[in-house]
Amino acid sequence: MSLQDLSDYNEPIAQSQMDIRTEYVEPINANLHKYTFRLDQSGYLDENSMLTFKLLASDGTGKYRANCWNGVLGGIKRVIFQVGDNVLNDIQEIYKYATLKNMNLPPTMRNKKLGHYLGNQFHTHAIDSASDVAKNFYSGDVFTTYPVYNTQDTNARVGSIATDVARSGINFGKFDDGAGRTVNSGNITNNADNNQQYGIPLGFLIPAIRGQKVPLFLFQDQRILITVEFNTSEKYVNNMADAECVYSTDGKVATASSTAVVPTEVRLVVDYIIMPSEIQNEVVEQTKKQGGYRLEFYDVVNVEKNIPVGTNGTIQQIEHRIGQNGREVHNIMMWKEGQASDLKVVGDNAKSSALLLGQHCRGFEEEEYNCEVNGREEFPEFKFNPVSQWNEMGEVLGSSFKVDRPMYCNDSNTSSTILCSRNDGMLGNMKPLGLSLRNGEPLIVGGGRQIGNYPIVWKWRRKCVDTAVQNCRKSNTTVKCSYFIEVSRVANIMNTGRGMNVIVSY
Repeated sequence: MSLQDLSDYNEPIAQSQMDIRTEYVEPINANLHKYTFRLDQSGYLDENSMLTFKLLASDGTGKYRANCWNGVLGGIKRVIFQVGDNVLNDIQEIYKYATLKNMNLPPTMRNKKLGHYLGNQFHTHAIDSASDVAKNFYSGDVFTTYPVYNTQDTNARVGSIATDVARSGINFGKFDDGAGRTVNSGNITNNADNNQQYGIPLGFLIPAIRGQKVPLFLFQDQRILITVEFNTSEKYVNNMADAECVYSTDGKVATASSTAVVPTEVRLVVDYIIMPSEIQNEVVEQTKKQGGYRLEFYDVVNVEKNIPVGTNGTIQQIEHRIGQNGREVHNIMMWKEGQASDLKVVGDNAKSSALLLGQHCRGFEEEEYNCEVNGREEFPEFKFNPVSQWNEMGEVLGSSFKVDRPMYCNDSNTSSTILCSRNDGMLGNMKPLGLSLRNGEPLIVGGGRQIGNYPIVWKWRRKCVDTAVQNCRKSNTTVKCSYFIEVSRVANIMNTGRGMNVIVSY
């Protein structure tokens, strides 16, 4: 290039390259379980930014570990993303929704990829013989041999699917007294320096930024806040101390107390994506036009309902009005949470509650559902076949629901043939129900179903049995329902001459 070329001011200047600025953001307000962060009004917020933290135990036993199923993701209770006085997302019990939407991966990817960040580590194994044993392993300098699977759980049979006690994060020990229990990896101590650091992508927790970038530089006149609230530790942390693992004793389900483990060193690792000034200026110019800059995103509404105890031998019918009048709905998911005592039956033990703790989604041997949208039912008949229900859940998630069969299908035939023992903790403990109202268009606004003046009515039935029969559990207990409803939302950002004005609407 000659000197003449460098002094030719008629040539347009090439756009500069995109830059990524990564910063650690400390909370501006913090207490034991709630943390608030303020972001800079700079660049774009990317979904790969992370919430990072460690867990700290109240004692030095080293017997604590985040649950094997969804790890520390189960510790996030609520997330609020707001700009000024406008709340873009505020989701209660976000751990349930985030688990379904973000951990639906093949087991190898779920354990290897997400396990590095979330601490989940859940493997299964099909028992191939009466003498089948878990893989031997070294614990320190001691060579440890596990007993055969049928000794671990006398209800299991050849062909049953069982938790792989050697490869999973926790070996819960024998089904009655917990003998042989141990934390295989990721133990939590009272010294934070020795504990694992976890990281949860913000795209898992904030639907508004999932799959897109939010232009923070447009909110020059508003505070941009992210508030994260954690669950108390009994919801998602196992305690493998001797006294907590005698499963034949009521209430001993290998769970930590509410104060046993707390988060520490909580902060955000934020990627601010700085686009070339020409591109950002084009976005700013859009705010000066009529209607302003239009930011479309998903919001998730959590509607909570309760199902009372059912009468033995009857069909219990429930209709829950979950509203959403005047909104565009994409998907509906029903999460059914029972009590820990629901899984324990007379003459049995409580080990089945230890695996998933408060992260379970209860399934029932005979249950069916339908949904009334805009005054008409979506299905000609109630969905009663568990495989058909599994297919509908796949439509909601965008791919098949990737769990072992007995975790979802716990109909009477599956349970009675002991495809999985109820003592293991998998049987029927991850069975969400779903309905997709998407129309096939890959759009946020315009891709769902517009709801008119009629509220959405979710209709559900179950057959109530008050005692366990063979490998089937009782099915008349109280249930807490969380309906997660994905809806379209729009933020209009307008330059009024006195600053940026943000209007958020459904």
